[in-house]
Amino acid sequence: MREQMELHEIRKVTDAEITEAAFAKGRHIIQLLDDFHGDSTQIDSLIRAENGSVRWLVPGTSNAKALEQQLIDAYVASESGSLQDNVQKIRNTEGESDSLLYTKPVLTRADGVERLEGVWNIWLSKKQLILSMDKK
Repeated sequence: MREQMELHEIRKVTDAEITEAAFAKGRHIIQLLDDFHGDSTQIDSLIRAENGSVRWLVPGTSNAKALEQQLIDAYVASESGSLQDNVQKIRNTEGESDSLLYTKPVLTRADGVERLEGVWNIWLSKKQLILSMDKK
């Protein structure tokens, strides 16, 4: 009963705190994926545990959602050479931000040139992020 009461407790969090939580959750999932060293069984298990919200996309893929494709294009076009992870707010049909998209580019280096191998896309529920945040 106490858990149910805590679920319905009003929590005030800022956009910055939500963004920090999204970066932390996304980086944690990426670390787990790195620890699996390509073991598809463990990766598939993690994706199922995250309700299918983890996607690997390579440049030129045809199954990317519009926002995912825009982010891949931005990573490919970036001339800075230091591609970083990113969090984007996702708006629903009413224009409210109800989820976030964490992206992490994966680069390969050949002959001193970095090339985008692919991008991990992790879709995160804003509600679940807030519920998972530590109470202050």
